Amino acid sequence: MKYVYLPYEILALAAALLFIAIAPLPYGYYTFMRIIVCGCAGVICYRLWNSGYQGVWLWVWAMVAILFNPVATIHMTKEIWMTLDAITGVFFAYSAYLQYKTRKGDGHE
Repeated sequence: MKYVYLPYEILALAAALLFIAIAPLPYGYYTFMRIIVCGCAGVICYRLWNSGYQGVWLWVWAMVAILFNPVATIHMTKEIWMTLDAITGVFFAYSAYLQYKTRKGDGHE
């Protein structure tokens, strides 16, 4: 995966919020989670685009940003959202792992 220029801590936070969203929670939590997830995915898209990268990962992150957009929400059943939250959470967790590995491999602490 292309290096996405976002700290692994932020990616891990988004992953945790997505995994927590699988539980039945008040609607306000889902709005908060959408803001964070959409924001992270949007920043990643912006940074990938500005780096000149235009491969598949740019479009995957763009789809995540659109799907979790808190303003123009996409309405689906709770079961579908639970599945998407889990899949996207794994995606963010894996991205956090790659960022962590890259950062530690570069000698940054």
